[in-house]
Amino acid sequence: MFTFSAVIYDGNKQSLVRYDSNDEEAFERYLNEKYGCYVCLWSNKELSERALTTIKSAVALNEAAKI
Repeated sequence: MFTFSAVIYDGNKQSLVRYDSNDEEAFERYLNEKYGCYVCLWSNKELSERALTTIKSAVALNEAAKI
């Protein structure tokens, strides 16, 4: 799971949009459905908080199993 972020301009104002999704295509569909016509000024893709928490838990369990 990823968190996609973008600054878009929809003809009236700029907005920071954040969306959790598994892939970039889903994020693009979301933007198209919500804003229709827009200009993307900046975008970013990073692991979601949920994914980071899952990774941290797995590492902690792995470390605990070594003890």
